[in-house]
Amino acid sequence: MNQPFFHTEALNLMGIQPVYSPERLKLIADKETEINRRFPLSLRELYAVKKIEEWFESRNGDQLVPLQRLELETREYWEYELGLRFLHVPSNMQANEGIYFFIECQGCWSWWVMLNGAEDPPVIVESLLDEAQIVACDKLSDFIFAYAWDQSIMDSPSFQTGCYTSEKEFLGLLRNRCVEKPTTRLASTVHRYRFRYKDCRLFLFEETCQIFLAAENEESKNELMTILKPFVTWDT
Repeated sequence: MNQPFFHTEALNLMGIQPVYSPERLKLIADKETEINRRFPLSLRELYAVKKIEEWFESRNGDQLVPLQRLELETREYWEYELGLRFLHVPSNMQANEGIYFFIECQGCWSWWVMLNGAEDPPVIVESLLDEAQIVACDKLSDFIFAYAWDQSIMDSPSFQTGCYTSEKEFLGLLRNRCVEKPTTRLASTVHRYRFRYKDCRLFLFEETCQIFLAAENEESKNELMTILKPFVTWDT
């Protein structure tokens, strides 16, 4: 395999060198033989990177399922054993099989990567609010990037929190002044938005109207906070 292509930005945020492990590539091949399915390339690249599982384990947040515990599951199993059906999943993102690869830190939420033939396939989540499976992110690479993005903000020495109002107008301002990054979903009506402004990184919890900010320098941070002032009350 060549150097990672799908997860370059995410690995940079994680501080992980984009180097494949020959041992992990062998384990991936063994797992593909075990489940009699080929991994999508973005999933293969993710699990082939050295120290990727250790990075997730070092966090207290949601976890990547260890390679040796990956399981192939079917839509029939989801529907008849788990009582889950697709909700608003576009036909081109649906599949009859998926790999359970990600779990919430308390074990309440589960994520699967769809085996729909795409090399960077969509991720679906068991939405507890909808009691169904919805699209969490259109691409696996965007899902991993979003997680790394959020962690980089939480880990930053400049970490800042606040609450926002007037969501529609606020999102309009952000989309006008910032670069929008991948959005993820926990439910059909619950989104996590991400934006970049210069060296500043933002993400928003739609369900609680919370905003989280990190920046590389105080000048750009103060500039952005001034721009957002009409909509945001920052915590002190």
